[in-house]
Amino acid sequence: MKKAFTLIELLVVIAIIAILAAILFPVFAQAKEAAKKTADLSNIKQLGTANAIYQGDNDDLFPLQAGQDTAGVWGFNYGKYVPYDWAGAGSVPAGRLYYSQSFALNTLQPYVKNYDMLQSPGTSAVEYQPTTPLVAGKQKYTTTYAFNGLLTAYSSTAVANVAMLPVWTGANGKTAGKGWGFANPALTCGTANTSCSYVPCGGTGNGSTSGMYTTNQGGSYWIYSQGQNWGLADSHAKFRRVGATLAPGASDWRTDPWTSYNSNGTAGSYWYDGCHAWLFRPDYDFSI
Repeated sequence: MKKAFTLIELLVVIAIIAILAAILFPVFAQAKEAAKKTADLSNIKQLGTANAIYQGDNDDLFPLQAGQDTAGVWGFNYGKYVPYDWAGAGSVPAGRLYYSQSFALNTLQPYVKNYDMLQSPGTSAVEYQPTTPLVAGKQKYTTTYAFNGLLTAYSSTAVANVAMLPVWTGANGKTAGKGWGFANPALTCGTANTSCSYVPCGGTGNGSTSGMYTTNQGGSYWIYSQGQNWGLADSHAKFRRVGATLAPGASDWRTDPWTSYNSNGTAGSYWYDGCHAWLFRPDYDFSI
């Protein structure tokens, strides 16, 4: 006589499998998220190392948030092409190519030698200028990481607290830019043919004010586990929880650049000293 499972036994087995799946799927998702977070931390660390090597070749100065065009105008408030030459000079304003050529994510490439690592794993990309034709043999690369523009051409030896000052963050949010990037925050340098560098609050001219931009497409500031990986001025990288408290004004200005977040992790307004984005100032010692 052949034996077979009864209907009740089959239903019990199916129920057990469903319970096990419900238990294991979140574990798998968490493991996948942790792997992406680790890869992202590695990317940030490599950017920090490349930055340190760059400084060794450039009088201990940080790279630039943007270059100047032939008229001496700084491209501080423009998106920069990555790489700088994917768009032909005849199809876009020539100034944008000059602004992009000296952009930190491009000038560090001789030390990084890998454009692919400029995107946080798992982030989605928004294409920049999709109708602009590509130069033959070129491609757009996707970027997530934001350079602290207050450090443009700033001496690393003048930084007040290298272990706390952010250089590379996910300030552009979880939505990456395909073919472009920008410094965030960025110094305001509206006067042409004049140097662009950080000036403490109370000063005047280029670099005496700065601005913090919202995330790409109004996306979440939370890239991994309600936070993101940051690269600090001493070249080490670490995970930083941001927006842990959603109430306005409740975040800590020594660790979190924004004053408030909504339930999706989209930031509202940023902490500032009346002139600059508070957390990113190179002369801030983080003691208060």
